Amino acid sequence: MRAVFVVAAFIFGLVVCYLLVSLGVVDAVDGIPGTQEEPALSLPTYLSFLSVMMTAVTAVLAAVAIAIGIIAAYTFRELKDEARKAAEKAAVSVAEKTAKDVSDNRLSEVKVKDMVFELYAKAEKERQQDVKWDEDPSEKDEKYER
Repeated sequence: MRAVFVVAAFIFGLVVCYLLVSLGVVDAVDGIPGTQEEPALSLPTYLSFLSVMMTAVTAVLAAVAIAIGIIAAYTFRELKDEARKAAEKAAVSVAEKTAKDVSDNRLSEVKVKDMVFELYAKAEKERQQDVKWDEDPSEKDEKYER
């Protein structure tokens, strides 16, 4: 953006120099204020002034258009790169947070112990029930009758 301002200032300076020389305020040869001899036309006509101003405006607008084009091309690439970087950063952040939450919830020592005790209690209960079901009730009655 700074380059655009520099180019615009340079073009504006050229236009001012042209106007000063064309109006006879500064002599083009030696740069001394005023001219050594009387100019052919002491004041430029309105038409020549208008054409100089239109030329200056056109030159400034052309410089601005070129600058906008360059900035737009650069900005589009940068926007695409920044969007990709932001998406990658967000994905990594979400993945790390999810992994941390899962690991905290699944692998904490207390939870692992609780899960082991729960599984052990369940297995013990099933073992006792299997032992109980393996017994034949008729054999039990025979033991008591003898």
